[in-house]
Amino acid sequence: MRCVPTLLRRELNAYFASVVGYIVGVIFLLIIGLIFCLGVAQLMKMGVTQVTVMQAFFYWFWLPALFVVPAITMRLLAEEKRSGSIEMLMTAPVSEFEVVLAKWLGAVVLYVMMWAVTALYVVILNAFTFSGAKLDYGPILAGYLGVLVIGQFLISLGVLGSALTKNQVAAFLITFVALFFIIIGTLFASYMLKEMPIGKVAEAISVLDHMQDFARGVVDVRPLVFYASGTVLALFVTTRVLESRKWR
Repeated sequence: MRCVPTLLRRELNAYFASVVGYIVGVIFLLIIGLIFCLGVAQLMKMGVTQVTVMQAFFYWFWLPALFVVPAITMRLLAEEKRSGSIEMLMTAPVSEFEVVLAKWLGAVVLYVMMWAVTALYVVILNAFTFSGAKLDYGPILAGYLGVLVIGQFLISLGVLGSALTKNQVAAFLITFVALFFIIIGTLFASYMLKEMPIGKVAEAISVLDHMQDFARGVVDVRPLVFYASGTVLALFVTTRVLESRKWR
């Protein structure tokens, strides 16, 4: 594991040495800024409601994630395999798991950096909130925890998608479809098949339901364990995919 910090620096340099990282960051900020502005405008029209601006903001976190996560993960292993640099990398004294872990961590760091900028929205809301109605920071912190926990799981799926192909566009599409199924598919199944066992399972693993709980300040251990286990499984499978090249 001692090689992971070096590999992580390599990944972060790759993001910021090219224009791709900046483009993805700008797109993310445009989408999330639009969501925030529309949320504020809508709640101002509705007047007093039980839903806060930040609750609505966090609930729509999946929209930028659906495009940003595939974008920041599509090149991680696909480009290495296409260019042949993966063979050079694996001749170094590093294991497949260290490579996978470093690439996942690099994408998570970039993801966290993008979301960290949105803390400015909290500052803006705090500045324009009446003195008698201060912000409740508990649900806000829980919402950011949900964004991180769910986001790192989605990123692990993106790393797996990148490991399955040599083409970045194909990696983007694989991850996009997987995320769409997990986010939208489970929501659809939980409503349409709610009386059936599959509907109950879909409701239990629904990303949007979990995010709604986080945004309300409800931190349940079960979603934390679910996403942590899913991340470990995705990284394990990715490592096995990477190791399989030895047998070809």
